Amino acid sequence: MGKLKQHHIGIAILIVIHLVGLTGTLFYSEEVMKLTPINLLVSLGIVLWFHQPVNKPFVVYLLIVYLCGFTLEYAGISTGKIFGSYFYGEALGIKVLDTPLIIGINWVMLSYCSVNLASLPLAKLNQATKPWMLPLLSAAFMVCMDVLIEQVCQRFDFWYWKNNTIPLQNYTAWFFFSFAFNFLMVRLGVNHQNKVAVALFILQFLFFLGLNLLLE
Repeated sequence: MGKLKQHHIGIAILIVIHLVGLTGTLFYSEEVMKLTPINLLVSLGIVLWFHQPVNKPFVVYLLIVYLCGFTLEYAGISTGKIFGSYFYGEALGIKVLDTPLIIGINWVMLSYCSVNLASLPLAKLNQATKPWMLPLLSAAFMVCMDVLIEQVCQRFDFWYWKNNTIPLQNYTAWFFFSFAFNFLMVRLGVNHQNKVAVALFILQFLFFLGLNLLLE
């Protein structure tokens, strides 16, 4: 049985990971949050295992988004002029230049998964319009995810905003750079028919939605 026929196994594993993560976060938040980098790496690894084909455009896309995502976050905390004034806590693991190495992985995961999700409602869209609408819709999905994450980021030692205030600038910057990364993926012709990636984005969204609702 090929990879594409085994996608349900990958989805099942991701469901278990996120259910355990949500339960553990609610009852043992400090200990579980230390596992966030591992969770992100394992989740993205499962998703990329089901990506086909693994070719040059795919590898180029992953490298560019990781490096640009990390650089953006470093510039963001250094200048306060991209997303607003913030700094990172310790929950996201090893840092270089006060920026967690895992944050580039987060950009890759959200970008890749959001494009796969957005491709579903836009499947029958005119091919002339699709290269623009797909990055736009997927960028909107990424901003919606960020809205949920921002509400709990300080509680779980992810990152901290100056004066505990999330500026509108953060969301506009997120949309702009999300669109750029997602447009790159579409422009390079990276395949976006990965059902496991769709499942991961939905699970991540439900995970943070659950935290927002249950921790009120």
